[in-house]
Amino acid sequence: MGHGTPEWIFIGVVVAILIWVGAEAWNVEHALEYAPPNSETIRVVGQQWFWSFQHADGTQEINELHVKEGVPYRFEIVSTDVIHSFNIPDFAMLMDAVPGRVNTMWNIFDEPGEYLIECREYCGLLHQDMRARLFVEPNTGNTTATSQSESEPTISQGTGTATVIAPGGSQVGSSGTGTMRVVEPGNLTQSESSSNVRTGNTSNATTPGTGAGSANGTSAAGSSVTLSIPVGAATPGNPAYSPDPLTVSKGEVITVSNDDTAPHTVTSGASPGDADAGQLFDTSIMMPAGTADIDTSTIDPGEYTYHCTVHPFMTGTLTVQ
Repeated sequence: MGHGTPEWIFIGVVVAILIWVGAEAWNVEHALEYAPPNSETIRVVGQQWFWSFQHADGTQEINELHVKEGVPYRFEIVSTDVIHSFNIPDFAMLMDAVPGRVNTMWNIFDEPGEYLIECREYCGLLHQDMRARLFVEPNTGNTTATSQSESEPTISQGTGTATVIAPGGSQVGSSGTGTMRVVEPGNLTQSESSSNVRTGNTSNATTPGTGAGSANGTSAAGSSVTLSIPVGAATPGNPAYSPDPLTVSKGEVITVSNDDTAPHTVTSGASPGDADAGQLFDTSIMMPAGTADIDTSTIDPGEYTYHCTVHPFMTGTLTVQ
């Protein structure tokens, strides 16, 4: 009996340590999942190969996220296709985005600035481009204000194009209204003040003065031709636009339909990094089943390359005669 006593002490110590570790792990998980009652909820959606963010007031953002300093935020993290991992390295935030499951965590951002958002789980061919930007903005108001405290959203400048409409929208990927921001994936170098901000419907948005049709669905004068973004366009190697190349006569209106399951754009220029990207025409963001018009009456005859700002590998060619 005397020789066996130290073994029981050792076993007791090990069991006690395991219980303590388990309790601490539960406390950490509890702290990550259960946000303060005044938290603002942001739904994070991972999809090959971009991030979209849905705010409680209807604001929707793609590849950039704007938050206020000192405000608690609760994140609901989901995926629409494969497993991704939502990571903000500067704030030690890391959580998997799993299809069919909602993972939650919360955080208070205490330092204004611009930070990297990335995917830390290999998710396919363009995994390395699945990056976004976090903008923590100084909070000059009440740090405990709720997401409904503003009647109209404020748009911060960002790289790419944007559509601004009234608050009260629905989730990314569905119809409805809400504020939309979009920047091209992978471009985390700067925020350009040349971002186009305009008013319209997300399913038929336009840029004034760039040759796009009207935002309320009324097309510009001229006959109409159709350009489709086919199902599967968001996957590299699949057809991006149909027909491609597309030839029209000057003055014809191109009706673009997004038949894919991901948001897309038709934006002039070979890539989002072109200095003149979007200057000739730009549909802005089109959600699935969305449409937009491009009026070619202001475009000189010639051959033009265009792309999708959400999926820069998607390119096409337009010839205006």
